[in-house]
Amino acid sequence: MSQIITVTPTEEGKGYWLHQGLAKDHFAQIESADVLIVPEKDFRQGVPFVFHQDTAALFKYLRTNLEDSTSVEVCASDEEYMEIALHSATHRFSTIITTYVAAPLIVGLLTNYLYDNLKAKPTDNVEVALVVEDHECKAFKFEFTGKAEDFGLLADKVGELARNCKATDGESDARESK
Repeated sequence: MSQIITVTPTEEGKGYWLHQGLAKDHFAQIESADVLIVPEKDFRQGVPFVFHQDTAALFKYLRTNLEDSTSVEVCASDEEYMEIALHSATHRFSTIITTYVAAPLIVGLLTNYLYDNLKAKPTDNVEVALVVEDHECKAFKFEFTGKAEDFGLLADKVGELARNCKATDGESDARESK
């Protein structure tokens, strides 16, 4: 598996998932979440939404390791939640949606989770998608497919967007204060 990072604009940000009809029993928490774990769509015929194996453990890990001011939610009610286990030598994560401010922290936590909890070896394969919404509510999907040892490259790409958004956000703040 060669290492690939793609960054593409996407319409499947938080607003998209809020309109999918999932998690009606805790919609307010989903709506206000800083970090949202979302399912795969139409994974197989008759199964509209599934999460990758161990999403519940990842959710718990993120909740435990993020500051109290950063809320994490799974975009599904208990009844809607279904996991799929793909038996291969690849560590897969469910897609995570977050803001550009929290994105670098999320990537760091994913790196720690990969090595500390999943006991990944540097040569293990990893697949992850991270949707980052910028200050103008534009969403960019970062997809990483590669070796665990190269996962830091994702942090570099996400950090670049976060820095660019912060600089642009700061410029708009300066224009508004004049």
